[in-house]
Amino acid sequence: MLKRIVVFSLEHRVLILMLVGLAFLIGVGAFLSLSTDLLPDLSSPVITVIVENHGMAPQDIEMLITRPLESALRSMPNVTRVRSHSGIELATVTAEFKWGTDYYLARQWLAEKLASVSPLFPIGTEPPVIGSAQSRLSEVLEFYIEGPLSPRDKRELADYLIRYRLQTIPGVSKLLNFGGEIRQFQVLLDPDKLKAHGITVEQVAAALQENNQNFSGGIVVDGPLEFTVRGLGRLMRLSDLNQVVVATEHSTPVYLRDIAVIQEGAQIRRGVARVGGQEVVAVTVFKQYGLDTMPVIKDIKRVLEETRGFLPAGVALKIFFDQSALINVAIRNLVEALLVGSIAVILIILFFLGSIRPTFIPSITIPVAVVITFIFMKLFHLTINIMSLGGIAVVLGIMVDDSIVVTENIFRHLRLRHEDPYTATIEGSVEVRRPIIYTTFIIISVFLPLLFLSGLEGKIFGPFAFTVVVSMVIGMVLSLTLTPVLCYLILARVPLHRRQENWLTRACQRGYDPLLRFSLRHPHKIALAGFALFLLTLFLIPFIGSELLPSIDEGAVMVQAVMPPGTSLAEMAAATHQVAQIMAQAPDMEMVVERTGRAEQAEHTHGVNVAEIHGQLVPFSRRTHSMAEITDWIRQRTKDLPGVAVSFTQPLALRIEEAMAGVSAPLAIKIFGADMNILRQKATEVEALIKTVRGVVDARIQQTAGAPQMTIQVDRDQASRYGLSVERIKEVVETALEGRTVTTILKDQKEYKVFVRLEERFRDSVDKIGSLLLDTPTGARIPLSLVAQITRTVGPSDIPRENMVRLCQVFCSVSGRDMGSVVREIKEKLKQIEFPRDYFVVFGGKYEKQEALMRQMAMVFGISALLVFMLLYMGFKSIRHAVLIILTIPLGLMGGIMALFLTRHTFNVSSLIGLVVHFGLSVQKGVILVDYLNHLRDQGMPLEEVTLEAGRVRMRPVLMTASCASLAVLPLAIGWGAGAEMQQPMAIVLIGGLITSTLLTLIILPSLYGLVERYRGNLLAWRQGLRGKSSSAEA
Repeated sequence: MLKRIVVFSLEHRVLILMLVGLAFLIGVGAFLSLSTDLLPDLSSPVITVIVENHGMAPQDIEMLITRPLESALRSMPNVTRVRSHSGIELATVTAEFKWGTDYYLARQWLAEKLASVSPLFPIGTEPPVIGSAQSRLSEVLEFYIEGPLSPRDKRELADYLIRYRLQTIPGVSKLLNFGGEIRQFQVLLDPDKLKAHGITVEQVAAALQENNQNFSGGIVVDGPLEFTVRGLGRLMRLSDLNQVVVATEHSTPVYLRDIAVIQEGAQIRRGVARVGGQEVVAVTVFKQYGLDTMPVIKDIKRVLEETRGFLPAGVALKIFFDQSALINVAIRNLVEALLVGSIAVILIILFFLGSIRPTFIPSITIPVAVVITFIFMKLFHLTINIMSLGGIAVVLGIMVDDSIVVTENIFRHLRLRHEDPYTATIEGSVEVRRPIIYTTFIIISVFLPLLFLSGLEGKIFGPFAFTVVVSMVIGMVLSLTLTPVLCYLILARVPLHRRQENWLTRACQRGYDPLLRFSLRHPHKIALAGFALFLLTLFLIPFIGSELLPSIDEGAVMVQAVMPPGTSLAEMAAATHQVAQIMAQAPDMEMVVERTGRAEQAEHTHGVNVAEIHGQLVPFSRRTHSMAEITDWIRQRTKDLPGVAVSFTQPLALRIEEAMAGVSAPLAIKIFGADMNILRQKATEVEALIKTVRGVVDARIQQTAGAPQMTIQVDRDQASRYGLSVERIKEVVETALEGRTVTTILKDQKEYKVFVRLEERFRDSVDKIGSLLLDTPTGARIPLSLVAQITRTVGPSDIPRENMVRLCQVFCSVSGRDMGSVVREIKEKLKQIEFPRDYFVVFGGKYEKQEALMRQMAMVFGISALLVFMLLYMGFKSIRHAVLIILTIPLGLMGGIMALFLTRHTFNVSSLIGLVVHFGLSVQKGVILVDYLNHLRDQGMPLEEVTLEAGRVRMRPVLMTASCASLAVLPLAIGWGAGAEMQQPMAIVLIGGLITSTLLTLIILPSLYGLVERYRGNLLAWRQGLRGKSSSAEA
């Protein structure tokens, strides 16, 4: 079958060349149309529900809203975890679904659940809102508005002009504006004047609503014309509010201006954004769920550039976070590394083959196989990212291996046997067809289990495994079709003297022969040495740390600052500015953007006591300090700020952490239980304990307590005496103290809220709140203090829950040490803390995903080993040869493990990929050598000559393929530019493993083969002798 393919290709050379050329052109088109991203989408399918009830405390939110909502969401199909936060006036409940769940179908299920649970919510609860379809990874671009405008005008510019222009872009999901002041018309009531005129707060609200209406009078026909009657009664400006009549007193109208201060003001601020001490408005742009990042960002930038022409003089839009910038840099550097690796591979082939023409043949396989791979990436909707391109980079030197083996074997036939080109091409190709096909399928079998991984592991490893498998198959097909054609057309024209072995091959042969002879003379010593090295490797494993993903230098620092709950926005903003000023002085710092508090439309319950400070560094080419050095510089100068807990991360890393694990920290220690006071107490103990662990930095407790509250406890007996219900008291208190939007004013296509509230001076103390008047059904007016007790207390600011159980979390980061060893030490120290019954600890954050990854990878290695053994047995029909090759795997992997130890890298996604790749390479080299050894033995050669001849013949292709595979990833191993951190551990493992596996293949494996075959021969002779004795005895 395979010989027919080779013969067909030679007989239809032009057709083969045309088909390859056509596939190459289609591949180029596919490459140009592929989407680009930094990583595969790592956000799990999550949906958030937001429910508001103005004036409700966190404890009531939890009992009356969060709990029934959690029960409804937990009963939905495919839900794996439910997280919730019950804050002041707000509940957010997030459902995480199994990977692969259809997001929009899940939203439909959720809508049905909400329809049944919403009627259970207390009166006054706003309708539940299903969060927009994006995670924090959907935050693709952030910019701020600066200039000579007031904070109010800047916010209006963001809310209208910029929002309207950006939301027309296909792919933009929403905009989140942070900072500035939202303009509103305020009616600030004077309770003394209300009392004097006998007017209630409800009357004011009703009067505003009744006096702000347009109306229709139908159609009026006047002669030949027909008129539409339109009544104009809406409020248009501030002066119109002054003229609103609230009541009539002795036939004299009481105007709104008589009982209130009417002014243009700002909505209660919950967030402040600053740059360089000046207020700005920060805008976050979200892309739609599942869409490509790069085209969306390109369109956003285009519209922003157009919008600049419509801005007032001196106003500027400045981008401070742009996902595409890091994507472009990382992908560009990876492509450059691919190109450099390709050139290195070609040079290695040239050095070994000693002629440009035979070098050209396997070299042309590289671009052809890579470009054709893009066709399949397009068909299966993969993106160009550092994982999919990483797969191509890894197999760059491997997929050309088949062509090298075929070319070298055909070249050997021409050099030694002086066959005619046609015969040499067929015989040389067919002779190695079995190991080529076999080793390709063995490597595929190693990666095949990765394609079936689910969840986060599947998202990470899937694109990598796909490109590896496809590239290997394409390389194999080209070695059976294109390579023989090119060999026939090119090698026949190589002069006879150029077909001889070159100086490099001869030099390698001279150095290799003594080593090979020594190993064959002392097989037991060689086997013992290999076993000793393996034991040494096992000893090193505990000293190699573990983590989920290597850190990528994004060129930006993200600082999160937290103060105790109850801290005012002004106080928090001042502390944030202190941190920002320190950051601005850090080396290589270019720009610092402060965001304190929360955005008005944010889908979380954070208070105003939190802040995020974005520090943008100068371009990589101008950097003089590493990210770790800059972070440590800032940490040392901010760690002693009074009352401020500071933690450090990077913008994209923060988003990945939240998308993957739902927490904004690498490590979260979750303490579960029922009583929030006990939870906080134990969290304090855990925080103090983990601060003693080396490598733990930025330890902090999730802020849930200590928020000052003013409690109004209704006396039901007293209220019933006056005929007042709790609902009636609630409406008056909420309108007077919290304020209420009673209507809106439309002006210049903009909508402004009309906000009714008591003046500040009438609600700033317990006594004044107690003096608030309530209207009874009998017409009497009584102070609030008669029917309620008003006290100052301290209560929770947020009640977090997970899977319907309360928890308190301790967050921390890890610096100068690996995540795995830190967690092991923390677990050991946690035994010192005694937890009450039914209270327990779970480790979350990236560590949770890391543990799942390690379990999945252990399973993958087991399945891969079983598949490889099955293929080996099927191919060799011999258990001893299959076991012999399987034994080469751990001996081959030890080089990779040693390389990790020496370079101080960890076991992580990248290094595990390198181990998986090397798993296949170790088997591949062993198969090729053992197959040739068996081939020579089948020809009747003595065992000693077989091992010597096989080693000599296979030395050059083994060295060529090992050198090609090593040099192909060498640019990645040395950290070629920004983003190389993700691929560096993988490349280091590969290079280290290739060094040991090459020595294993060329020195140890022939010796072990000879040893095994001699033992087999002795065993057969012994059995034959036993049979002979038995026959003699019978005779």
